[in-house]
Formats: sequence, structure tokens, C-alpha cells
Amino acid sequence: MAKKADEQANRSKETAQSLYSSKSHTSIQQMFDEVAPTYDFLNHLLSLGIDNYWRAMAARKARRFTSDNPSPSILDVATGTGDLARAMSSIPGSKVTGIDLSPNMLSIARKKLPSITFREGCAEKLDFDNDSFDIVSAGFGARNFENLLQGLKEFRRVLKPGGHALIIEPMIPRNTILKKLYLVYFKKVLPRIAGLFSKSSFAYDYLPHSVEQFPQDEAFLDILREAGFSSAEYKPMTFETSILYIAKK
Repeated sequence: MAKKADEQANRSKETAQSLYSSKSHTSIQQMFDEVAPTYDFLNHLLSLGIDNYWRAMAARKARRFTSDNPSPSILDVATGTGDLARAMSSIPGSKVTGIDLSPNMLSIARKKLPSITFREGCAEKLDFDNDSFDIVSAGFGARNFENLLQGLKEFRRVLKPGGHALIIEPMIPRNTILKKLYLVYFKKVLPRIAGLFSKSSFAYDYLPHSVEQFPQDEAFLDILREAGFSSAEYKPMTFETSILYIAKK
């Protein structure tokens, strides 16, 4: 039994690595369609509910950036089941639109949040005019873009002059001890817990692999600047387990 479990775990890891190295809109859509039924439950369980705090921090920044705007327009990209879109909708007068590749995730979002507009779409080709939004946000989705630089260029294109992009991603702590603890949880414990509740356990092997491969802190700021943003900074959160990137057009 133990040997069989190890073989299944190894296959799951191989599938996750293959998905990240050859990720496409189709493969990412299929993965999130599969995990949609348990996505919210596992997100909150595996982060101990702290993911809600991270979204609230992003919404707080957005509120400050739009404080003199009575009706800020906000686009949430890779919105999933809409949790970051919901946080952004707490800004008075805001009009929030969420887009995602996954129809199953969007179906859940629409049921949860009927007052928010949700549409199918991809980051690399946003179906909006230039200078349309005051804020463009993305919560834990930029890692899944088929073409990261092109997606960020699209963020900038649809932002109004002076508008801001707010992007949340998991972060690998830079402190040596915290990093070791974090990676043990992320790579060993998290996939096993997820496997108890989701048939698509490979998605939770994909998660740590994608985080390890994704450019972090200064490296990601370089890509934001390459995309044309005039300024970019980052703010680590919760012992550097999550990071908020802030870029201005």
C-alpha cells in the first residue's frame, strides 16, 4: 500500500511539473475546472484562513489609490471563484468586473456574487479598451499566465493613466529557517491534505512547483518595469508567505 501511494505521489508530481513547463490556456482551464468544487474550501483550510487577510490588504491599497474617485472601475484578472473581486467590491461606489479562463470557477463566482460581472477571458488578450480601469488586480493567478510579460502589458494597457496594478502571489520566505519549514509544509503536507478532499491532487503538487519557478520580489519587479509600468514595489505579508506587488501606470 505504501509503495502504491508513493508511486501515485510521484506521478502526481510529474504531472504537475509537466503542466507548468508546458502550460497553456487549455491545460490551466482544465485544471481549475477540475478543482473548482473544492477550491474555496481548500484555499481557506490550507492557508488557515489567512488568504482573506491578504485580499483585504490588496483591497485596502486599492481603496487608498481611488479615495478621490466616487466610482472606481476595477478589473480582477484570473478571478477564480471571485474572492478578490468581492474584496474589491467593498470599495464604495466601485464597479468590479472579474475574468477567468475556467467556466466552472466562474459558475461558482456568479452564484456567490451576483452583483459582480464575471466573464470568460485570458490575461494576455483582455477584451477591454485602452485606459478603461482605475485598478487591475490578480490574486494568485499571475503564475498561471501562459505568457507573463504579455499579460502584464495588457494590465498596463487597460489601466487609466496613473492607475495601479495589484498582484498577490505566494512567497517563499527568505529567512533560512522559515524557508525550510515553509517548503516542508508546501511540498509535503499541503498536497497530502488536499488529496483527502480533492480528486485532482496533482493541482496541489503544481502549486508549490509553480511558486518555486515563478520570479519573486526584485525579479518580478523587473518584469513589471519591462511591461512598461512607471514604478513598481512589493510588500511581503505574514512572515513572507505571501507578497503584494504594486505597480503604477
